[in-house]
Amino acid sequence: MKKFINNWRQAGIAQLRPCPLPKPLTLINHGKVLVFAPHPDDETLGCGATLALLRQNNCAVKIVFVTDGGGAGSLPEGSIAIRQQEAIAALTTLGIQEWLFLNEPDGSFRNHPQFEQQVLEIMQQFQPDWLFLPSVLDYHRDHVAIGQSIFNLWQLHKTAKRLFFYEIWSPVPATHVVDISSVISLKQQAINHYQLPLAHCDYLSASMGLSRYRGLYLPSQGHAQYAEAFIEAENNKHLGGIITSMLNMRFRLEKLLFD
Repeated sequence: MKKFINNWRQAGIAQLRPCPLPKPLTLINHGKVLVFAPHPDDETLGCGATLALLRQNNCAVKIVFVTDGGGAGSLPEGSIAIRQQEAIAALTTLGIQEWLFLNEPDGSFRNHPQFEQQVLEIMQQFQPDWLFLPSVLDYHRDHVAIGQSIFNLWQLHKTAKRLFFYEIWSPVPATHVVDISSVISLKQQAINHYQLPLAHCDYLSASMGLSRYRGLYLPSQGHAQYAEAFIEAENNKHLGGIITSMLNMRFRLEKLLFD
């Protein structure tokens, strides 16, 4: 049986294409885009430049910050207000004028019926064409819990035509990339507004490095290119299985690292 499985895998590998690169994502015009960010700065790090391009395409973009950004109690008093002010400054730089703070606890988010009802009302009122969520493969527990909770709601209620997971702490197995070279300076400026988290970690260099790496997936044009990467979810059982596999991989990482 073991030999059969190994031969089956080898045959499958032989059928793989040499390098299945993510597809360029064609951005919509005059659409409605809803983004859920676990903490202030996640939206900018994960998909800020794509959102800037969508705004340039005359899309209505709304950001929902799920937690209060208080750093699970590790930040000094008054940090929540500072992080919200930084978020507003970053969004303004990206050309975004609509946002909402839900003020769930940072670092200990747990899904609950009131949260689901609130999210469902937001989605039904805004009626987005596209929905952006944090990846369920991410290393941060809040990101995983929030991405999974809202993904489940989307599957049940079909509240947007397309859903994309964005990457922050862990790269996604990307299906699409967006060329952000023309707005990379806007993303840098927006990240720089988040001085409180930047004091603890060099998110700017990390984000620029990841965007530069993702730029390798773009057609070469002889100059430095930057991209943001996403995995698109489809509202069917097959894709639900892929998301479940990503979540199971996250559980395995937890077990390997901490057991």
